Amino acid sequence: MIGKARCPASCGEIVQGMIKGRDFLVTCPVALYSTAQIEIFEGREEKNVPAEKRKAWKAVRKLLDHWGFWDKGFKLSLTSQIPVGKGLSSSTADIVAACFAAASALNREISSDLVAEIALSIEPSDGVMYEGCVIFDHRRGTWRESLGPLPPMSVYIVVPEEEVDTVIFNSRKDLEELNKKKEPAVEEALYLVRQAFVKKDLRLLGEAMVKSAVAHQAILEKPFLGEVIALGKHYGAVGVNVAHSGSAVGLFFEETFTPAEPFFEDLRAVMRHWGKDYKLIRTEIENRGPRIL
Repeated sequence: MIGKARCPASCGEIVQGMIKGRDFLVTCPVALYSTAQIEIFEGREEKNVPAEKRKAWKAVRKLLDHWGFWDKGFKLSLTSQIPVGKGLSSSTADIVAACFAAASALNREISSDLVAEIALSIEPSDGVMYEGCVIFDHRRGTWRESLGPLPPMSVYIVVPEEEVDTVIFNSRKDLEELNKKKEPAVEEALYLVRQAFVKKDLRLLGEAMVKSAVAHQAILEKPFLGEVIALGKHYGAVGVNVAHSGSAVGLFFEETFTPAEPFFEDLRAVMRHWGKDYKLIRTEIENRGPRIL
């Protein structure tokens, strides 16, 4: 029994923080994918699992046990376009793709809610198991609210060389207190997101991104962020967001808009000024969520 599935990344988060003690993020799914292929067989033979597959492997094991397939073993293969350790949901995408692939192999229906429960039992997780844009409690799963599909946009992701461990970041002792301090800005940013969906206003969405990104500087500083925001504004970006538990930064433009050529040189100059080696990935919004292949 063989199954294959893929799951999109998230370009950081549109908003992330805490409101009245509830952790949440607003997802930003983009067209970079983790793809999983799984072969399920009789006999629970468990060999050493490579470190890069351990979380996804654990998720599949939990899923099979949940469905009562304790006697089944499996072979898991993962390929990914998503940079690791940058806050682009690489681990969550691996887990989600692996679970959907297992469901395909077994010819079983699988819900995004079940996958969310499994992912959250392993580590803090993004909401990329759902279609479109969602508000998602990335620590406990107590808040799951669909906002609908994001408007089409071109996305340029600045990916510095630094990596951030999601588990370590979310276990910081000062995180709750720092999140409380930025709560007013986060609450306003979430309000702007809701208004952006109601009014179908890209600029409100961009304003929400920037507000959340700037408020987060006291928790995980990106020293170049102010200059990148100014650069985006100069070249017509809708907005700029960040990976709140990673190093990546996203610049968002209207779907048919391409920034003028000097944009790339100016971005290079900003990053060079701060001594940052980086990659620039161009992608787009992806609203379809995980898919069986």
